[in-house]
Amino acid sequence: MIRYLYIFCNLILPFSVLSQETEEFVLGNKIYKPYSNWLKIGQGYSYHFILSEKEFNTTIAYSFKIKKNWFQTGYHVSSDKFFIKPTMQRLNDIFFLYGFRKETHKFNFATFAGLTFAYGGTFHHAEWSNGTLTKWYVGFNQIGVLGTVDITYKPVFDIGIGMSVFGSINKKYNVVGLQLHIFLSGAYKSKIE
Repeated sequence: MIRYLYIFCNLILPFSVLSQETEEFVLGNKIYKPYSNWLKIGQGYSYHFILSEKEFNTTIAYSFKIKKNWFQTGYHVSSDKFFIKPTMQRLNDIFFLYGFRKETHKFNFATFAGLTFAYGGTFHHAEWSNGTLTKWYVGFNQIGVLGTVDITYKPVFDIGIGMSVFGSINKKYNVVGLQLHIFLSGAYKSKIE
């Protein structure tokens, strides 16, 4: 996980400099830049189609603009246990998505879809042996697709809370889910004295 965060910070974040808009506005006594990059941290529940089970999911994503195009990159995990607890049943997605965004003073609407590198493990079968049930899991790593739709209410222009609907599809582990997310934007520039 630390390795992926290092790669993200050194390869992706420098491109976000290209996404800067030039029009700023004043709201109250603060100066903001609309359509700024943002960080999303989400937590929720998902449904594993292959196993017909409910799971926990977590997403950390960074959205940025290059010229007129919006992109999102990040990490998603869906598992039978909360993501910090060890388990053999887990989908990890490292994703890079393309999308659209509409922002107002109180709302942010965004939708993204794209490719993901999916890896992890999933339940394969169970066996009884000498009165003990043994569960067998199979590991995987492959390319998949992920899509998400976010709607965020912003009580402050650069901070908000919202809901996300998402789906992640690959050969071994298909999930759809809902998340409650926190929205943290880089829109705030300075304060008028």
